[in-house]
Amino acid sequence: MSKVFWEWGVFLREHLGCAYESRKFVHMGAACWILFWPLFDVVHWSWRLNILVPAVMSIKLFYKGAILKDPDDIDVRTMSRSSAPSELLYGPLQFTIFMMYVGTQLFMTLEGAILVAALGIGDGVAPIIGKYYGNISYRLPLCGRKSIEGSFFGVFLGTIGGILLFTYALGLRTVSYQGIAACAAIATLAEASALEYCDNIWVPVVLHFSLTHYPWLMQ
Repeated sequence: MSKVFWEWGVFLREHLGCAYESRKFVHMGAACWILFWPLFDVVHWSWRLNILVPAVMSIKLFYKGAILKDPDDIDVRTMSRSSAPSELLYGPLQFTIFMMYVGTQLFMTLEGAILVAALGIGDGVAPIIGKYYGNISYRLPLCGRKSIEGSFFGVFLGTIGGILLFTYALGLRTVSYQGIAACAAIATLAEASALEYCDNIWVPVVLHFSLTHYPWLMQ
């Protein structure tokens, strides 16, 4: 599935000239990798192989962003904002490292599904909504510029939709609507307060801290 989304991202970038949309399309597609979790046997060590693709991509992103540094490389053009190779070392690499953490530490757990929903779906769709429909912008100190529309319809509603999708697809227990809304609100505030290029670290860290100290969020 990740390969399919990557190919669509390339198509958007190379044939339609949608560089911004291509990287976010790949971002959301990569998050859907957890839909394959039920195919792994949790009692056998092989379930750890679910992080194989993120691990390979992490090495690939580091090599192309820190060593090769070719602005015309297809991965650079697809997953960067301005075709700068160094950008692969920020959001894209942070996301694949996040995937490896979730895939090993939070495999088939409710918290894992919530974190991926917030970062993969909510944070993924927000910039696209903000770009096309964002009329009310805001900016917190030291943070990037955001839009009310992107934060609400993207992060907040996107996180809610992602939680509902992933918990159902993975066969996990349901969360109360109050808990889902609270998790989405926390993700929205975290995304709004994240330093530029740090969304993929800050959002899951804040949400993980909240879920750990306030377990009622998952009830």
